Amino acid sequence: MQWIINAILRYKNFILYLFLLFLGLIFSGTHSGLHRNKLAQTSLFIAGVIHQPFKDLTNYSRLIQQNQALLQENNTLKNLVLERFEQSEFLALEETNLAGPQFWSLPAKVIRNSYTRSKNILLIDKGRADKVAPDMAVIGQKGIVGIVNRTSNGYASVLSILNLDVKINAKFKHSSVFGSLQWSGRQPNLMRLEDVSVINPIALGDTLVTGGMSAYFPEGIPIGTVASVDTPENGGYYDITVELINNLTDLEYVYVIGNKDRKEIIELIDENP
Repeated sequence: MQWIINAILRYKNFILYLFLLFLGLIFSGTHSGLHRNKLAQTSLFIAGVIHQPFKDLTNYSRLIQQNQALLQENNTLKNLVLERFEQSEFLALEETNLAGPQFWSLPAKVIRNSYTRSKNILLIDKGRADKVAPDMAVIGQKGIVGIVNRTSNGYASVLSILNLDVKINAKFKHSSVFGSLQWSGRQPNLMRLEDVSVINPIALGDTLVTGGMSAYFPEGIPIGTVASVDTPENGGYYDITVELINNLTDLEYVYVIGNKDRKEIIELIDENP
């Protein structure tokens, strides 16, 4: 006990300096939006640096599983390309001067992933230097994951769809019926679909995909399947539970989706809310 007291007395000036510095940072972050933003970026960078070595060690021990997952994903992507090529009606080569794709993707590694809280987030190893910006969509090997929230130069935080503040525009794959998808805060593999009128026929096993009616996700990204449907006695809207296709508790790699028309879409939405 005595050595602790001696250490405090010996380094009292330095301890006082750290205390005053801590108070200064708190007051700056509370009263200044600029300082608050800088502190958030700094904390994001520090979190990335801390979690990166541990994630690298875990990934090294799971190389076999990752390779198998990548092989399955490549096979799925190849099948998707072939399917869309068959549906393209074999456009003439002269039409190759059309505008490029609206969306582009960037692979990223998940450094940190939470899924047991009410407002879960992920941390990925791509940031502003990689052209990652807030509000970009993030998807996994099989379906949606979340939306970019904050970025530093080399990292980004992502609001998981397992977040009570996140709502996703969704539709049924084989119809034009839309709804709003939100997590209930319980099981990490189940979400609820709201605002679907009982006049629309819904069945167990129906597949849901992103609706494309926002500047976030492209249309047609897989979400999940209908696990249960309850019809209220007085009509109105279904109570639908959706089982996610993507396993959000076991994410290693994700893809950030950029929309080159996003700025234009947001400007139009802001003008006509």
